[in-house]
Amino acid sequence: MRYTTAENDFEVEVTRTLQKWCVTVYQLPNRDILAQDFFPERWKALARAQDFIRLLNQRNKKENAEAEVEL
Repeated sequence: MRYTTAENDFEVEVTRTLQKWCVTVYQLPNRDILAQDFFPERWKALARAQDFIRLLNQRNKKENAEAEVEL
């Protein structure tokens, strides 16, 4: 399962590896790995992936709001 940020600058992927669920955060377009975490249960991995996407999207909103204030 893959999630992408609103601006398509990051991607979060949930995969099954080593008898655990892996959450990997990639920076696009090169797919450089920024973070990786492992969970014993799929629902925990999916929840963490959604948390990463939410946080990354909030970061973009804050940067845009600060830029508008400076103008």
